Amino acid sequence: MTDAPAFLNVTLDDYVESQLATYLDLEHPQSFFMFAGAGSGKTRSLVNALRHVADKYRDVLRLRARHVAVITYTNAACDEITRRLEFNPLFVVRTIHSFAWMQIQNFNTDIRVWLRDNLQAEIEALTIEEEKGRAGTKASAARQIQIESKQRRLDRLDEIKVFTYNPSGDNRERNALNHAEVIKIFAAFLLEKSLMQRMFVEKYPFLLIDESQDTSKTLIDALFAVQQAHADRFCLGLIGDTMQRIYLDGKEQIERDIPEGWAFPEKRLNHRSPHRIVRLINDIRDGADTHKQEPRDDAGEGWARLFAFSSDLPDKPAAEDRVRAYMASLTSDDAWNDPAKCKVLTLEHHMAAKRMGFEPLFEALASVDEFRTSFLDGSFPATRFFTHYVLPLVSAHQRNDKFAIAKLIRDASPLLSKDNLKGSAKPLDQLRLAQSAIDSLLALWTPGEPSCAAVLENVAGTGLFQVPESLKAALAAQRADEIVDAEDEAADPVGRNLEAILNFLGCPFSVIPPYAAYVAKEAAFDTHQGVKGLEFDRVMVLMDDGDARGFLFGYEKLLGAKAPSATDLKNAEEGRDSAIDRTRRLFYVTCSRAKSSLALITYSADPAAVKAHVVAAGWFHDDEVVLALPENPQ
Repeated sequence: MTDAPAFLNVTLDDYVESQLATYLDLEHPQSFFMFAGAGSGKTRSLVNALRHVADKYRDVLRLRARHVAVITYTNAACDEITRRLEFNPLFVVRTIHSFAWMQIQNFNTDIRVWLRDNLQAEIEALTIEEEKGRAGTKASAARQIQIESKQRRLDRLDEIKVFTYNPSGDNRERNALNHAEVIKIFAAFLLEKSLMQRMFVEKYPFLLIDESQDTSKTLIDALFAVQQAHADRFCLGLIGDTMQRIYLDGKEQIERDIPEGWAFPEKRLNHRSPHRIVRLINDIRDGADTHKQEPRDDAGEGWARLFAFSSDLPDKPAAEDRVRAYMASLTSDDAWNDPAKCKVLTLEHHMAAKRMGFEPLFEALASVDEFRTSFLDGSFPATRFFTHYVLPLVSAHQRNDKFAIAKLIRDASPLLSKDNLKGSAKPLDQLRLAQSAIDSLLALWTPGEPSCAAVLENVAGTGLFQVPESLKAALAAQRADEIVDAEDEAADPVGRNLEAILNFLGCPFSVIPPYAAYVAKEAAFDTHQGVKGLEFDRVMVLMDDGDARGFLFGYEKLLGAKAPSATDLKNAEEGRDSAIDRTRRLFYVTCSRAKSSLALITYSADPAAVKAHVVAAGWFHDDEVVLALPENPQ
């Protein structure tokens, strides 16, 4: 064998790692934002930069008990970076919630003060709303429950000596903080407590944040303030790509808000995708920014095809099977005919929800900005109550797994908590009470599929599981519905958040199993969120405004079959996110997953217009856009 030709560009970005080494300097730290597009090998650069710190400063940092902090987006990413660093204790690698809790968990007195102020403010706001509202309405019933709940928590604050938190759990205990509170408290402490800032900077002279474009804007703003106040001894390194921002709670246009004096290293080489796909993703992002990637010289040409079919196509799955056959023939890769070897992505969750059978649940909750991120990652308390407690019980009953039922109730039911068992004169009576609650719940399925509301009402009545606060408020509103005065209700309607949860409770319980499978990544479909950072040889992307019914996205607009709306134009004029911007980002993320070949399927009211637009824009050549396929391709 001969050595690779010297002109290969595989070392194109090596200088970036040398740059990072100069930034990570204890004497003269330089904060930076490193652009790292899809497939650029950012994890490798991050790990090499950290190894440099270890080699140069290990003894100095250990002497003063200092560490290097790394915030990543997922537990899997934490594990991968920790493994590559050979479990070196010099590095603290955590997810954002885990890291935030690590910083505040010993400040119990300060947490109590923050909670007291926050609860009092929330109670005051709710009380003012209640005084302005109408007694007896659903909104009033929900407010009263919220006020009572927050007041109980406020009254018990002085009893709590130590607060707790589990980044991966439900945090149902009386002394537990919730996920949102942990981030807010950490950010508030960084901004308001100079001692906290000094302690933080002293402990972590270097903090690197991966996927920074999707990190909580509240925390990013707080860290910007810390960096500006301690620029001479603290290096904040952000790593990411604004085109891959997919969560609404990430900081919009983060690159524009970087403080003065920062460095902007850029990784340009795409190690993942072949030439054709890199050209396509460069064209996709061309309307958003000026970043361009280069494919490796030793990468193949690859394939990208766009299939534009009518929205009225009667059998879309059959058409998608024909696309597989077409791609198998085009690429001489028979693995395209094997669904298990072809990754199917949807740009928008609604399409997967419709095809899998939880569309009513999606429509009820996903339109609320405050709910959307946690709903789509499975951590939203109102849905988690059903997916992690009720559904496992029902499923275990259906497969007659008495051991699983017993374990779930023992671990999760308040009826068998240590306090209840100790406080009962006859513990056996508590066991009977729990069994009676189980029987009562399961009886709901005897006449047919119950609604989520019926399930909630039953569980709340028996006390089988602890009910989240948001569902308690909805339950109160639901009960008020029986006696509400129409005129009062019109004058004092429920807010958008409560209305969304009430709509969710009106769904049949049958929407819960497919939703649970979807957020657990057990479904055939995946989306941009589920595959961020991953790569696949063969990728099929499905786009269908009719199925997606997106309120945040618009494939037809991006692909030229529909004109931008007045709102889109206004948002663009004012520099705000539009449906086209959001869709472009999702399109970029999904297309950039492909390592070899890419099939894009769009269902449009005007397939010919789609073809004309993408060809005129230079995204595809004329022969790369297919409007019709034979019924039985060879």
